[in-house]
Amino acid sequence: MTDQTPRQIPVSSAVELTDNPFEDLLPVTTHAVMDRFDHPLSTQTWVMNDQARRDRCHAILLLGGRAEVGLRKGTITCKAPALVWLPLGETQRFGVSAGSNGYLLSVADDLVARHCGDGSGIAGGNSAGGGLPLRFAADTVHNVTLQEGLGNLVLLERSFEAIRSELMGNALGASLVVGAHLQIILTMVLRLAEGVTAQRNQHGPGSITFQRFLQVLELHFREHWNVTDYAKALGVSERRLGSAVLRATGKPPLTIIHERVLREACMRLEQSPLGVAQIAYGLGFRDPAYFSRFFKRYMGEAPGGYRRLRRAHERVRDDTFAAWP
Repeated sequence: MTDQTPRQIPVSSAVELTDNPFEDLLPVTTHAVMDRFDHPLSTQTWVMNDQARRDRCHAILLLGGRAEVGLRKGTITCKAPALVWLPLGETQRFGVSAGSNGYLLSVADDLVARHCGDGSGIAGGNSAGGGLPLRFAADTVHNVTLQEGLGNLVLLERSFEAIRSELMGNALGASLVVGAHLQIILTMVLRLAEGVTAQRNQHGPGSITFQRFLQVLELHFREHWNVTDYAKALGVSERRLGSAVLRATGKPPLTIIHERVLREACMRLEQSPLGVAQIAYGLGFRDPAYFSRFFKRYMGEAPGGYRRLRRAHERVRDDTFAAWP
């Protein structure tokens, strides 16, 4: 992450862009990168700490061969044909065996958020996801085995290839086309991954309000909205919002808001080369000292100490025999 990364697309601007999607502040190539692996002669590996893929969501379409994904906790192995979706901050590395073919898409979470839903979340409404819980699917690791001959594989390959073409051409409205195909990919994840909809619906009567809250939270958590702001944006009372979130999670809305900020802070402290102050500013804190107090209150240690401990732990892991090639 470079010094300007947290300020590349302010979240408020991302919302405004939906009014005129052809007036992107930045070209689509700043939001996404696509790799096409086409029957390599030997094992091919990507380490997800370069600028093009750091702090990104990832979608993998494996058309042939085998692949392995190293996560923060554990690994995923898959055999073609397969579709893998990896949310922000989960992926450490990705490797394919010799002779494999497919696509690796790395996309900024801001772009995913813009095309997963606009915060309305009303089924059948004008939300970007058409009422589908795409944001819910986008926040979860999925490894879906595809069945040949059902048309799903062809549809997905067309979407991945269309995104690749748009990234190569970077023409007018490319961001809009890429976003549309992201919706197709996530809709296929939602359709094919077992239990996604059931897991989303298990929260009961408050699930629609809760999912709408999660969508708006994803867009505005860096702006430090309070519960009143979220209730107003959703068009519900604070009491109704609190009840829906409490039924779904057992926690009040403010705790969920703080947890989202902390999750982002932890991910950036672990993966970003930026200083603590720069990370604080990127998360919307005006005072780095306040960010440190906020982080320590919830995490039990200051941001600098958390980063040192995590990096020391990673060095220990890298020095074990298991890390040898």
